[in-house]
Amino acid sequence: MKKIKFIFSLLVLVFLSNKSYAVSATGEATSYKITMTYLELCADGSSASTCLSPLVVGSGDSGTIDIAATTAGVAAASYGNFSAVPFGTSYTYYQVTMKRAVTIKGSLNDGSQTCYTATDSGDISKNVVGSVSAGDLAEVTMYMAMTISGLGDEINSISAGDGTGTAQAAGTVDNDDEFFQYRGAFTKALKLEPGKIPTLKLAFGTSSALAYEGSSGGCAAAITQNQGLYGGKPDVTATVID
Repeated sequence: MKKIKFIFSLLVLVFLSNKSYAVSATGEATSYKITMTYLELCADGSSASTCLSPLVVGSGDSGTIDIAATTAGVAAASYGNFSAVPFGTSYTYYQVTMKRAVTIKGSLNDGSQTCYTATDSGDISKNVVGSVSAGDLAEVTMYMAMTISGLGDEINSISAGDGTGTAQAAGTVDNDDEFFQYRGAFTKALKLEPGKIPTLKLAFGTSSALAYEGSSGGCAAAITQNQGLYGGKPDVTATVID
């Protein structure tokens, strides 16, 4: 019998087309480290806000994965076991659960000067302060994302990362939740048929994955809850290849 094999080449990150707080600036993340904890396939009829009849294909801590250290379009890691995917069922979306804490290094122009990641000044409920000194550049931990609603239907926070958590409404991130879910559409439906071994490929880029929401004093000034540096949206394309 021919062995069924899938390659799920990573991931997805989030974010954010922020409807409530416009992104003031973005810049390149030269380091962008994420951790996945749960991966599901979503049946035909799913949408950016809803994962129908989810099929669990991955669980457990993926370990830290640096998607910025991999050439765009090349797999950063593999995650998930697709041997349980049934023949004949179409899956049009995937839903991945991830830790909100990510590790980022990079710089951007905050509108008046270059701003560098420099300190783990944020926490689960707020963004981080940057520095205008290149000598302060460092890899720092940030929590994704802004703790508000109206973030877009494809994302919501959740209280646990193992499938047992209580999820917020689509587009809402709660400042107490350590995890979030992201739903992405495949370019065409994934459907397993005898003799056809599809590959799931997620291509990404991080040229604008460091984001900044402006404050009156610039990136190095004291911040409020939703001002300062945070993780922006890597470019992501999910493709099913027959």
